[in-house]
Amino acid sequence: ILQFTGFDAKLETLQTPHAIFMMRILLSTIPVIGLVLALVSLLRFELTEKRMGEIRQKLEATRGIV
Repeated sequence: ILQFTGFDAKLETLQTPHAIFMMRILLSTIPVIGLVLALVSLLRFELTEKRMGEIRQKLEATRGIV
């Protein structure tokens, strides 16, 4: 992944400003993308009282509790 940022292992701690900038972008963009995907998934999954009751009935029927 660091290859995409311009990171050069030979330079050790003396990375170019561009490489450092790209690493910062990479380390902030990936978590933001994950957060957005999680929020979209959360918003699309409607969990009302009625729906929770349906899910509970299915689970109890599967387990044999009913």
